[in-house]
Amino acid sequence: MQEMSILGITLTDYSLKESLLRADDFVQNGAVNTILYVTTPMLILAGRDEEEKQRILSMDMTLCGDPDILRVGNIDSKSRVYEVENLIFLKEFLRRLVRSGKRVYLLSDSAENAERLKKELRVFQKTIGICAVEAIGEETENIEELINNINDIAPSVIISRLAPGWQEKLMTQTKPFVNAKVWLGLPRDMKLGGFHDSFRKRAVSKIYKKIFRHKINKYNGGIEENKQADLK
Repeated sequence: MQEMSILGITLTDYSLKESLLRADDFVQNGAVNTILYVTTPMLILAGRDEEEKQRILSMDMTLCGDPDILRVGNIDSKSRVYEVENLIFLKEFLRRLVRSGKRVYLLSDSAENAERLKKELRVFQKTIGICAVEAIGEETENIEELINNINDIAPSVIISRLAPGWQEKLMTQTKPFVNAKVWLGLPRDMKLGGFHDSFRKRAVSKIYKKIFRHKINKYNGGIEENKQADLK
């Protein structure tokens, strides 16, 4: 376990073993526990939006979804970079769900994207116990219906892939009312293995990486300037 501060946001990077032990405990206890993969676009958003920052910090566990975050956080372990790049936690978490016969509820922002999410997860685990697939739009006001739909089925795990900001807001708002053990949030920009991104998506990803590095340099430069001013 190692803490890193990025754009004023303190994140804890758990080892693979630690994160899986925590996830196992979450599945066994009585409360809903939130796990969120964090990527550079999400940190850029949180760096300028205090509410989004607090939503990320309120998660029961955050996971690094981008090796650039490790590098900026001065975590240079090759094994950790490999684990993040190859989604080792997600693959092992899904394997454990299959092995224990847990039911999974999928949630995305359109029927097409929800089905795509199901297809991608089944590349990792063909027999994953998907009990429902639902789409919810960002503009919807019928959150109560979503909660009722989830509670009627009472899955062990919810896996969602929604837009940054909206996903974290939905997770924090509905957490007290949802009958499940774990809610795992996957970023919409995070690539799952075996599926090629479009040229446009790859280009946008590169732009975000440049913005992220620029903001990191600017933020760290501001801290250093303040330190120098305090010494005068």
